[in-house]
Amino acid sequence: MRPAAALLLLLTTTTIARADPATLRLATIAPQGSGWAREFGAWARDIEAGTRGAVRVKMYYSAIGGDEFTVLDRIKRDQLDGGIGSESCIRLGPSLRVTRIFGLFQNRQESFYVLGRLTQILDKEFLAHGFINLGEATLGPEMLFTRNPVHDLAELRKTMLWIWDLDDALALQAHALGLRVVATPLDGAGRAYDDKNVDGFISMPTAALAFQWSAQTRYLENLDLAYRNGCVYIASRAFDPLPIDVQRYMRTATGKLRQRLDDLTMRQDEALVGGLFARQGMKTVAVSDQFRLDFFREAREQRSKLGDKLVSPKLLEQVLSWLADYRAEHSISK
Repeated sequence: MRPAAALLLLLTTTTIARADPATLRLATIAPQGSGWAREFGAWARDIEAGTRGAVRVKMYYSAIGGDEFTVLDRIKRDQLDGGIGSESCIRLGPSLRVTRIFGLFQNRQESFYVLGRLTQILDKEFLAHGFINLGEATLGPEMLFTRNPVHDLAELRKTMLWIWDLDDALALQAHALGLRVVATPLDGAGRAYDDKNVDGFISMPTAALAFQWSAQTRYLENLDLAYRNGCVYIASRAFDPLPIDVQRYMRTATGKLRQRLDDLTMRQDEALVGGLFARQGMKTVAVSDQFRLDFFREAREQRSKLGDKLVSPKLLEQVLSWLADYRAEHSISK
């Protein structure tokens, strides 16, 4: 090869192609074989292909790396490099806690909108903890999956419900509302139901399917209590040394993952609530307007009383302002 041609080849070779191969180890609680896990696997393959092998993502599914807070501890000990989670995202970006408030969002689109407005705030919070926030996604609304039908707030308060032990925002609100809850790790939820320590779950439909709680319970109360979000995060020590082109592609790939997750969870929720759960023998309990009104009115009153124990009043005021603007623009009345 002539010297000039060799020089031209060198100059046109991208940073991605020159990068030394790196393996990023990420953990998630998503069960192997679930829709979530399939999308995470596709994301990992996209990154390896898009960076021409400069980065390989090794995924650990089904909580093999421990629960989400254990994953964060293992990242600090350099045993992992990142994770895909939910409650761990709130620990790294505390402002995300505002999205866990009962009745804050009326639909997915509002959750999408607020997440977009929060991104810059969250990025700074993640950085302060030594992490890069690659992106967030709305996973879906949490509903009631119960042993016996629940028709009103009084019956709800009599029903012992399971909640995730890492979800302190939900626990705080549940106690304030007078709800009876038992908090355990995810792997103890089904057993708690079988042992009749609880009579239902607060869960997203996709989670109820993935963790098989929908096969245990008999009734679904389609009351959107709160929306759960997730995120992808990488330790700064692992992300910062990567070439800029590689970092840029990883962000692009994560943006595509977010779009696919949004589509997946929306389609799955519609299919599950719209009929697939019924084929499993589950019955949907019609949630009356009065039940809905009573629950969310009480939730608003209690969140005011909780104040900064739940979230910063200043942040909540800002989010409510964003939502008011969004609803006015999209003609959504409260």
